[in-house]
Amino acid sequence: MLVFRSPTDKIIMDRGKRHLIPSVLTLPYMMLPSNYLKIYPYNEAHNQLLLFSTRLSSKILVKKETWKAMEKCLLSHEDKTVLQKLGMLVEDRDEEKRAVSGVFEELNKKNTTIDIIVVLNLDCNFACKYCFEGNMKGHIYMSEGTAAKLIDFIRKRFTEDKRVLHLDFYGGEPLLSLGLIREISGQLNQFAKERNASFDFGLVTNGALFKKETAEELARLGLKNVKITLDGPSHIHNKNRPFKSGLGSFETIISNIKETCNLASIAVGGNFERDNYREFPLLVDYLINEGLTPDKIAQVKFDPVMKRSDRVLSPMDFRDGCMSLNEPWLIEASLFLREEILKRGYRTPGIKPLFCVVESANSYVVNYDGVIYKCPGFIGMKGFEAGDVENGLNDYSSSYGLGSWKNEQCMECAYLPLCFGGCRLIKFMRDENIDSTECQREYLDACLETLVKQDIKYGLRADK
Repeated sequence: MLVFRSPTDKIIMDRGKRHLIPSVLTLPYMMLPSNYLKIYPYNEAHNQLLLFSTRLSSKILVKKETWKAMEKCLLSHEDKTVLQKLGMLVEDRDEEKRAVSGVFEELNKKNTTIDIIVVLNLDCNFACKYCFEGNMKGHIYMSEGTAAKLIDFIRKRFTEDKRVLHLDFYGGEPLLSLGLIREISGQLNQFAKERNASFDFGLVTNGALFKKETAEELARLGLKNVKITLDGPSHIHNKNRPFKSGLGSFETIISNIKETCNLASIAVGGNFERDNYREFPLLVDYLINEGLTPDKIAQVKFDPVMKRSDRVLSPMDFRDGCMSLNEPWLIEASLFLREEILKRGYRTPGIKPLFCVVESANSYVVNYDGVIYKCPGFIGMKGFEAGDVENGLNDYSSSYGLGSWKNEQCMECAYLPLCFGGCRLIKFMRDENIDSTECQREYLDACLETLVKQDIKYGLRADK
């Protein structure tokens, strides 16, 4: 952490760095506070305010008189330059809105990465009570023929301007299709080398089959990151995520993580509910006690179990779960769990703009049958097919509500860069349509100040 001192005591925290900036001068500069700026009291520093740019995730502490000078366009040239760089001041608010409105178009122009989630099967060795795939599960696997078409699809999409190819193997349980992982990753690894590009892949796995020998083999083929789910301490996890036999899976997963954490970047996720989230810190303590300390785990993040739409539920499917981030208990749970993770030294995502894969022109989900979707949550849902690997892509802009957030209300909202209209999947699960946005204002009104202060307290950078 770099510290630069000057004659005053105003502190900037820009992506993890702390700077000191000079004092206010009464010189007129026609700069205005950003549309996407939040201002909070900061009791830890006398007579100062915390400013946070939702567009750039930058943070700054300024004296209250500095904020008054900002409002009146009375800042020194140096102050103005720094605050403009951090996104706190803009020359034209309408131009700023236009830039935010076109952010995905600009990102898609510059993006040199192809990012694909590959659903290898809908089979699993677990019997999770809340399984998102519900009645779609079964002995259903991607065929070698579909895998070959997938590889051809990727080759065609990987044009000369592309430099990075990343896959995430998904299921069901992807390691039940280990042979297909070998085949697909082997061919694409060679393809990337021929194009002087890079290739790597990840796994979203329950962890029970991720043994040391498997990890070593896959690492040679390009495996970089693995996400493994642990639903809290063993008594909760084993109830929610048992093997099909009914036996608990917790100890098997922990043993596998110990054997493989030096072979791939392992992130631990977990799915909590209203009645058990306060027990999840016991899992983090258990990891520490078992030697799976923050230097060995890439990230820890807990998320709520979400309710699925009645449109895709069978009578026997799990019907609990939350339907909105704005539920009061979830606001409390999110802040509590994030604090517990951070204070134990583990990494968790920083507060930063949300770039949904639905809006990314180079991100796809390929189902086991070759049908393409834009989000894994919509797999198997009629009307959300975005094409297939044999015939290419369709126009999915209407079905996925692309740009639904480009309305007057959202464009005026300071939170827009943090949600861009919210999650389309949550909106669909609750209302069975995505004709409008899934507003997260209530959640962010309640949480953002604390989330930003957590980032400052624990030195968490937005790019982590």
